[in-house]
Amino acid sequence: MIIVSFLGLDSCKKKAADPDYCATSWATQLSSETNAVSAAAQTYASNPTTANCNAFKAAYQEYLDALEPFLDCTLWSAQEKQEVQDAIDEAEQEISTLCQ
Repeated sequence: MIIVSFLGLDSCKKKAADPDYCATSWATQLSSETNAVSAAAQTYASNPTTANCNAFKAAYQEYLDALEPFLDCTLWSAQEKQEVQDAIDEAEQEISTLCQ
C-alpha cells in the first residue's frame, strides 16, 4: 500500500510543468477570490450604485483571471480545459454588460 502511495505521488510530481495548485482543489486555492466576489455581490445587491457595481465587476474579473492558470494543468483532459475556458469566456461576456 505504501509503495502504491509513493507511485501515485511520484506520478503527480512527474508533471513538473503543473503549477502547485493543480494538485489541490481549485475551490480551496480560490477561496479569497470567491469570498471577494460574494462580498461584492452582497454589497451591490443591498446598495446598487455604480461604484458597487464596478467593485462587483472587478472582483468577478479577478476570480475569472485566477481560474485561467488552471487551464495549464496536465491532469485535466482537453475537453475539461475547453469546458472551463468556455465558461470563463461566457462569464467575461456577461461581466462586460454589467453596470450599463
